[in-house]
Amino acid sequence: MLILIVAILVIIFLLNFFIYWIIFLKTERKISKWWDIYTIIYLIIWCSSLISIPIITSSFFEPFFGTKSYFEQLWTMFLILGIVLVILGIYFGNSAMKINKIRGLAKGKARLITDGPYKIMRHPMYTSWAMSFLGLALIFDSFITLLLTPFLILLLELEGFLEEKYLLIPQFGEKYENYKQKTPRRLFPTPFNVILILIAIFIVYVGILNTLT
Repeated sequence: MLILIVAILVIIFLLNFFIYWIIFLKTERKISKWWDIYTIIYLIIWCSSLISIPIITSSFFEPFFGTKSYFEQLWTMFLILGIVLVILGIYFGNSAMKINKIRGLAKGKARLITDGPYKIMRHPMYTSWAMSFLGLALIFDSFITLLLTPFLILLLELEGFLEEKYLLIPQFGEKYENYKQKTPRRLFPTPFNVILILIAIFIVYVGILNTLT
């Protein structure tokens, strides 16, 4: 039953993602109220799907769904790590929203922002989602969410690629190309990628240890 619920949420999330970009690429960019309403719906589905999955797959619901604890006795330590990741994710996301480089893009009033978190990476908003999703996986002790995290990162990388190709480069041209040369596109540039790899190795180690004991 739980796997079915998660599968439905993942399918809804993916359909939402691809429908948005198909509409965007196949039609003229909308400035109407209907496009504004649709983008809000898109964000609601995006947020609700990503937040729901760690919660409903939590080991806290073992009596209902039979989900087992992944971290077991070490969960308190990972709880702290998860809280740190969520806080950092919220910080990156909040900072990016304040100086969003594509604000007003459809109306031709956009201004390319290269300071703040945009000095470190080109897509801090997507990085914030990846960090928050992983943090929620640790907080709620959700093995399924841990498995889905790499796929979410790949999807966010695709989102960043599409945004650059069809939104930012056409809008800012050479200015954005120069920005690309100075700032990495990856959601987790060095040294953040190294930290993430170490966390992933430790999580896998803990899982193997708990399985063998």
